[in-house]
Amino acid sequence: MKKSGPNRIPALKMALLGGGRRCLTLLHLLASDSFQWLDAEIVGVADLNPQAEGFQEAMGRGIYTTTDFKNLLSIQGLDLILDLTGEESVLAQLAQIKPAHIKLMDLTASHLFDDISFFGQEVKKKTDEYWMARSLAQALTKATSEGVMVLDRDYRIKRINDEACRRAGISEKEALGRFCFQVSHSSLTPCNSPATPCPMEETLSSGKSAHALHEHSNAEGDNQFCDVATYPLLDPKGEIIQVLEVFRDITPQLESQMERRAEALKHDLAYLVQEDKLISMGKLVASVAHEINNPIASLLNFSKLILRTIEEGPPTKEDLLRFEKWLALMVRETDRCGKIVGNLLSFSRQQSIEARRLNVKDVLDQIFLLIGHQMQLSKVTLQTEFPAQHLEIWGDPNQIQQCFLNLIFNALEAMPGGGKLDIRGGIEKQGRVVRLEISDTGTGIPSEVLPHIFEPFFTTKIKGQGVGLGLSMVYGIVQAHRGEIEAESRSGEGATFRLRFPSTASPLTKEVTS
Repeated sequence: MKKSGPNRIPALKMALLGGGRRCLTLLHLLASDSFQWLDAEIVGVADLNPQAEGFQEAMGRGIYTTTDFKNLLSIQGLDLILDLTGEESVLAQLAQIKPAHIKLMDLTASHLFDDISFFGQEVKKKTDEYWMARSLAQALTKATSEGVMVLDRDYRIKRINDEACRRAGISEKEALGRFCFQVSHSSLTPCNSPATPCPMEETLSSGKSAHALHEHSNAEGDNQFCDVATYPLLDPKGEIIQVLEVFRDITPQLESQMERRAEALKHDLAYLVQEDKLISMGKLVASVAHEINNPIASLLNFSKLILRTIEEGPPTKEDLLRFEKWLALMVRETDRCGKIVGNLLSFSRQQSIEARRLNVKDVLDQIFLLIGHQMQLSKVTLQTEFPAQHLEIWGDPNQIQQCFLNLIFNALEAMPGGGKLDIRGGIEKQGRVVRLEISDTGTGIPSEVLPHIFEPFFTTKIKGQGVGLGLSMVYGIVQAHRGEIEAESRSGEGATFRLRFPSTASPLTKEVTS
């Protein structure tokens, strides 16, 4: 029985004909929450057996009980008598003597209470499950550190958790009803593009979960990289009615991964740069070995001649004149060897970067001294053309030397059967720019390759001849010296590299740092 107050009068008063097990069940049901919607009260129970379990329960609750069913008609305000026995003769007697306002319900009709009871229990069970699921969903969305939104098929926000509101810098009330891209991207148009595909669109199309990497704007106006995942919410027919969107900020993880990757690339690049430089050093050493071999052979021959002459007896006046000529030649050759070795040591020495005044022609002369013999062996003719005035720039000697040396080596490799290397210098823009052109008559650069020659690790050389850093290093050195470099070539017609550097007369060159 349900009571909302001490003076409450139920809308329906009913008596039970039969005090057995079904009577007990009805007493329990009406006293439980299953029949809260039914405003009714059992006010009497009749049964020939006063020991029946339902009869005893009713007595214990203070409900009127009797062994004569006719006494039920004396209950004041009685509305309904419910038969639980199935005795038709009893119902027939009651029908003849009952007042008109008291209704009778036979056993068949009373089964409706069983069905209603079962239905009520199922409804309660489903209701409990619904509220449990709703409470669990609310707890999860509030407890999670990820942004959560529920969107309708038109991309409007139906629900949003506190974390998503915090990131967007708006309240739940402000977010509800707005488009998702307005809140997450601060955009007036959908986020679907090749760069940022919309996972919700894929979910609506496929009916399956989807995810994408998006760049969201937070409340402070900063951009964050988020992993956005969408999940379909289905109705009983299996159709998508809403979409759950979960987005997680992965900016710290990306930054950490990028830092580790950058360190690894930096380490690998340093190794490759050193490898490329060692290859250049190997070429220089081979060239220098040939270059100083002839002077050393001359020194050895002249020393042997002088020693043999002295061993044969005191030198004559003519011998002394020859000795003087030979010694002068030996001094020049020794000095030349010293310069070659000095230039090689200068090239290989690791020293701090320092910009100073350089004469471009002097740097080239040092390189020619190092690789002159290699050019002869390669049957390459050198032709130079420089103006009378000095071509001076501000720069780091080692880097500028490395830059020119790489370009010249590339030219020599492009002429395996010999050819002509043409190097010209000049002044432009009223003395503020120094120009240098390095041209060869080699195999040239194919048109499809030419746009990529300054890219790191791009190379057309076979394995073991380089790692593709030569021209990219040249480009980097020229850029660091505020210069410009361009290449012009056709396949089979040679190549020309044009370099321009600010001269020492230009105010920009005083700011050069590498």
